[in-house]
Amino acid sequence: MSERGEISVGNRPLGDYIVSAAILFNQGYRQVLIRGRGNNISKAVALYNALKERMGDALKLVDVRIGSNEVRGRIVSFIEILIERIY
Repeated sequence: MSERGEISVGNRPLGDYIVSAAILFNQGYRQVLIRGRGNNISKAVALYNALKERMGDALKLVDVRIGSNEVRGRIVSFIEILIERIY
């Protein structure tokens, strides 16, 4: 199994993404990459904060990457937050 799971934040409620992260960690993934683009950047950050609040010291922030890509002729900003569960 891959060491890293991924969550792409979209228009679903924040609670759905919290459950998705919990499922990925329970399936044995050690790291989860949270991705948010455009208007969903703030929701990706809110997801990280909610997970940190719930998991406390069992969660470690590994890396944060920000940037922009051209999508269909438009520049779209993104954020990638890599977190790791500490056992």
